Amino acid sequence: MTFFALDVAPWESSDWPKAYATSPYMSTNSWLCFRFLVLLFFVLHFIGNFIHYWPEERFIYFIYLTRWFLICNVLLECMDFLLSFWGSVLLEHGLKTPTLPVLVKIHMAMKCMVLPTCCLSSGLYWTFSEHLPPPYVSAAVHGGDVIVIHLSFFLGRFPYAFNKCGWVLLWGGSFSMWSLIHFLLKIGRADTCQEYPKNECPIYGPLDWHYAYRTELIVCFGAVVGPPLFGGLYTGLTMLRDRCDHSAKVMREATLLPQEENVKLESDTVRSDQLKCGLNCGV
Repeated sequence: MTFFALDVAPWESSDWPKAYATSPYMSTNSWLCFRFLVLLFFVLHFIGNFIHYWPEERFIYFIYLTRWFLICNVLLECMDFLLSFWGSVLLEHGLKTPTLPVLVKIHMAMKCMVLPTCCLSSGLYWTFSEHLPPPYVSAAVHGGDVIVIHLSFFLGRFPYAFNKCGWVLLWGGSFSMWSLIHFLLKIGRADTCQEYPKNECPIYGPLDWHYAYRTELIVCFGAVVGPPLFGGLYTGLTMLRDRCDHSAKVMREATLLPQEENVKLESDTVRSDQLKCGLNCGV
């Protein structure tokens, strides 16, 4: 069993537009407008956050996990809007793609990294930040983003499943490696910390590589527990969401109906030919 799946199950691969361009609660055009508003939310708040912190932090701005989430969310929402628009055009004209597009696979991988762990990212910020309460441009992307992401998830039909939980491991492992590189290169933070010189301050307290053994235990624990925990949680949330979406089942069954009807017609034709042959042969 793979844990890095990129399919759109339970939808057929050719039915990806139904998963991306439809919603059980609004029309396709309304869903497109909603996706554009979500995109606008992330783009404008990223610009505001960047303008607010760049003069003080410069390239240190990019060291934090929460900023990684913010940038990935902007990219994801751009892809989400493009896929929703593309899918709506295909649905309108009754067209399908022969295989799952590469853009869908890229979006699937990134979404399966960000969606299950966005609460963890915001939790880290509110737990370890030394600048509370934060200004609006920071609070909006360390809590407001979680609300918007989950609103999109519950209003849409994004097909999350447990066989995609490996992407969480890749996401967490990438940041863990970055925190080690950050420590070895003595990049530090824009603000000071009490225990170390400015260029040796860890990104987050729990990932303090001055205490290598403790940090290794935390990373290993997260690698073992994180993927199945988040994967199981969001698989359950997806199942609960889909139980309220009766129209999706009808849409999936409608895809198989023409094939079943063709089989039935062919079977009836064979029986009819056999009957005619029997009568002509005097059977």
